[in-house]
Amino acid sequence: MSAIVISTAPAYNERTPLLRSQSQSRRRQSSSSSSSYSSASSDSSSSDTLVRSPPLKDSISTLRFVIVCVGIWSSNFVFAFQSTAIPTLAPAIGSWFEHAELSAYLGSMFTLSNTAVIPLYGVLMDTLGRKFAMITGCFFFGFGTILCALSNNMYTLIAARIVAGLGGGGLLTVSSVILTDLVPLRDRGFYQGLMMTIFGAGSMLGGPISGWLADTYGWHWSFWVQIPVTIFCAVIVAIFLPVPPIPPTHKSLLKGLASLDWIGTFFLIGSITTLILGFSFHTSYLEPWSAPIVWGMLLASVVLGVAFFMTEARVARPVVPLELFRSSHLAATLGAGFLLSISNQAFLYQIPVYFSVIVNTSTAQAGLIMSICGGLGLALGSLGAGHYIRSGRSWKWLAPISLVAPVFGILTAAFWTPSWAWWTYWVTIFPCILGYSTFLCVQIVALISAVDSKIMPKATALLYTTRSLGGTLGVSVGGSIQLGALVSHLKARFGDLSNGNEVINAILHSKSAIRLLPPRLKNLALEAYANSLSVVFVVSSAIALITFISSFWIEYHEVHGVQKRSVKSTGGGVNDGGPYGEGLGAASLEGERV
Repeated sequence: MSAIVISTAPAYNERTPLLRSQSQSRRRQSSSSSSSYSSASSDSSSSDTLVRSPPLKDSISTLRFVIVCVGIWSSNFVFAFQSTAIPTLAPAIGSWFEHAELSAYLGSMFTLSNTAVIPLYGVLMDTLGRKFAMITGCFFFGFGTILCALSNNMYTLIAARIVAGLGGGGLLTVSSVILTDLVPLRDRGFYQGLMMTIFGAGSMLGGPISGWLADTYGWHWSFWVQIPVTIFCAVIVAIFLPVPPIPPTHKSLLKGLASLDWIGTFFLIGSITTLILGFSFHTSYLEPWSAPIVWGMLLASVVLGVAFFMTEARVARPVVPLELFRSSHLAATLGAGFLLSISNQAFLYQIPVYFSVIVNTSTAQAGLIMSICGGLGLALGSLGAGHYIRSGRSWKWLAPISLVAPVFGILTAAFWTPSWAWWTYWVTIFPCILGYSTFLCVQIVALISAVDSKIMPKATALLYTTRSLGGTLGVSVGGSIQLGALVSHLKARFGDLSNGNEVINAILHSKSAIRLLPPRLKNLALEAYANSLSVVFVVSSAIALITFISSFWIEYHEVHGVQKRSVKSTGGGVNDGGPYGEGLGAASLEGERV
């Protein structure tokens, strides 16, 4: 590893290849004759050279580093808090406004807007800086949450959740990029584990605290308590966040926004939105696949998706750099995360259904096992993986090993029966989440270690987009499979009854209808429901198995080494104040060579 060099060489542009082991990158490194490389020519002879910026942690005080980490991690806490608070509050809010049929949209509309805008934050970080992007995310999330607390009808509340989702798309993504700027690559997994611990704590506390506030003071306060945390994050970032290693490309807000790929953005948001809505109409409103609203939305998603990729191949500053998909390593890293998110969410979403319908337990008991297994699994998995990577040992096989538990654990759940002891449920669920969390830590390190600092924000945003989209599709696909299997099993058992169709429709629209049936029919209905859940679990396990196979294409990249730092001034017009930078000029940061 060579010394860190910051030069006044010609800056990178959008056409500069930025991926490890790509032929263009090798040609660029071997043919460069710029004076910026002369001081380190003996160290840059490798054809596998990768340019990476130095960690900001070494250029700021320990106190400032801790303050920044606490600030950005508070955004993870509040995001996780609301993610478990809404499922807890939705039934009460639906009853409050007498629109229980719309309560599911409180979560789905947030997820839709959150997923759709994540790639935009990658562009904002590159164009106007990390500070601007984070404050923007805090503003929309906070403003939307305030509107939620002030809402006086269900439709206003749903619209407010969409606004909050526009900010939520940036909270996790930008905080992850800032963390990458702050710490050395060898420590990135460890700090990812700490961040996931905070996230796990938020998810564990969201449901109980929001439920207590709703019962004691009213559901509005479950939104108000999120505001101080959001403001805290924005203030810390505004005051203490150091200058990013690669300054933003624009000094003017208007010029920066004008440079965005708005056409590609429109196609991307449209494709994601119609895809999620198409599945939602099928699973939430029980519309058949043949319904025009379902297949029309899915067809529109495909058309808009094709238009998006065609646009990205032609624009100078794409929202998603298509060169990321030319690397088999990056394609496997992103694809495996996408598939595992589908498998994980399809599995986890049906667990409360199993406990409430099949075992006939309370919502609180089902929530307890999900909260504890989820919180501890996310924290321990990421911390363990991060510590292992930090120790210097090879993490080449850590990804496949972490996926063994989800494959067999989810498959085991397909054989659950109410006669199983409660501890067996814990033993089944916890390893699945532990393995999922371990893989997420490996995935972020595998991604960051394979790209230059210049493209890292967009690559990170793409990673979070695939995770969020995979999770959203997992809920929808799992629900669709369960619904189809349930209808098939119910028809096989109740098709010969004179009122069979009425019984089937009643069960499909309300799970509580099963308890109103005569004992013999109730047992048949429960058997059908259990079989439908088993189908979902088997499919989820199969998807996890495909993820396991694809993980073998994730390459091992060395993240350790002696780092000699010789940092010179950039001369590039870096600004340490304000929400965005003052332009690059002709300067460029070449960073570490690994």
